[in-house]
Amino acid sequence: MTTAGTPCPPDWKQLYQLALVELDPVKLTQRIADARVAVLNRIEDTLKNPGTGEQQMLNDALNGLRVLRQEYDHRLQRYGEPRAVQPISSLDKKDSGRKESA
Repeated sequence: MTTAGTPCPPDWKQLYQLALVELDPVKLTQRIADARVAVLNRIEDTLKNPGTGEQQMLNDALNGLRVLRQEYDHRLQRYGEPRAVQPISSLDKKDSGRKESA
């Protein structure tokens, strides 16, 4: 929280991790975009205040996001429009329905 009582925005590391672990292809592009903006903002901050030692980590994060986006685009071209991931509980219900009818 900030002193004004508003929540602090997530830092670039949190947003980067969220992008890396996002399984829902519908949400993935926004996660990548949010993380990329946060990383670029942090890079800008480090240019104004050098000496934080984060430069390599920020560069690695940008490269990781670039690769993640390339993989997403490749899968989109190969398999078509992304669909939301179904919760596991709904998949279990479908499987149990099949077992009962068999």
